[in-house]
Amino acid sequence: MKIFRIFAITIGICGILNCKAHAGEWSFDAFGKVKTLYGYSDYDSSFAGNKSHHNLPTRISSSLIAQYQFNSDYQIGAYVDLSYGIDQQIKDYNHGSWGEEVYGIFDSPYGKIILGQSYNAAYQLGISAPSIGLLGVNQSDIVNFITNPNWQRNHRATGYRTLNSTDINTDGTAPKITYISPEFNNGMMFGFSYVPDSYSRDGLINRRASYKNKDGYIASLYHSADVMGVSVSSSIGAAYFADNDQEISAGLNLYRKGWTLGGGLRRTWINHYDSKTNQPIRKSINYFDAYRDAYAYNLGLSYEFGPFKTALTYFYSKADGKNYKDKIIQFSNSYQFNRYLTIYAAVAHGDFDGDTKADSNHGYAGIAGVGVKF
Repeated sequence: MKIFRIFAITIGICGILNCKAHAGEWSFDAFGKVKTLYGYSDYDSSFAGNKSHHNLPTRISSSLIAQYQFNSDYQIGAYVDLSYGIDQQIKDYNHGSWGEEVYGIFDSPYGKIILGQSYNAAYQLGISAPSIGLLGVNQSDIVNFITNPNWQRNHRATGYRTLNSTDINTDGTAPKITYISPEFNNGMMFGFSYVPDSYSRDGLINRRASYKNKDGYIASLYHSADVMGVSVSSSIGAAYFADNDQEISAGLNLYRKGWTLGGGLRRTWINHYDSKTNQPIRKSINYFDAYRDAYAYNLGLSYEFGPFKTALTYFYSKADGKNYKDKIIQFSNSYQFNRYLTIYAAVAHGDFDGDTKADSNHGYAGIAGVGVKF
């Protein structure tokens, strides 16, 4: 039903604008990608146990696009993004083992309106450490090779005892209304999102949480400028999720001649009248929502030369007043062989601390793989 509602709104906007716009034309497109990685994991001696050393995660994604161009200034489109994961430790898709995003976008000289399943404005405009797309600095796929006990989303339960991103992603791709302004002459953009129901399977909220179906409000500012030959991009974001938490984020990137240096940070806190953290659901996932009172930051340096990209990144997150802590170091590389084929290679170290040694995990991974576009 959500799909039909989104398309109904899209068609309604088309009808309103059609009275003022000249006859336009439709365009359609479809594309996809398969990314398969192989990783060998070597755990620190005290954490080895019976953990698997070999992992072969695969992600399949596709997109369908229908756009109607009224004239050079006005356009409306409907978009469907689908994904499926195999051998992924964290099922962070909005429908469990697979993902679905359906949304409509209206573009005009006055900005962009997005209706439907999409990320919020602070996520879309957010700046963070540079990432080349192999594992990702935020929501890192290192967890497919070295299990993080602080991040869990699978058939058993959902629990985020630490933040997994410096971008505001608490609501994931829950259906929402988003406005993003055009870029002004000074390089400034701003955006707002309203989320009527903040729960989404690819967000941080557990479906048993008392604040599951509450609304959320998110705002963001983005700025870009050229300073003495250096391209500078920055962002700040803020969010209020009713009865859940309040959040702020910030990021900064510096780019020059293929080099990018940057990072991001995020802070969450709870109002006194909100529900407390540390609400145990079951023994395997006590303290499932400690992300609500926590912080995270990342740093990174990348270089791009033609089809080759490389990046060294660091991610850190911690819950206030608790032992839950994550440290991730990644050295990632990619080579775009042609328009269809990309080759990946990386080494990574994950240092994940839980309440006790038995609830922690430390290890290394060597990873290689390919991405195929179609």
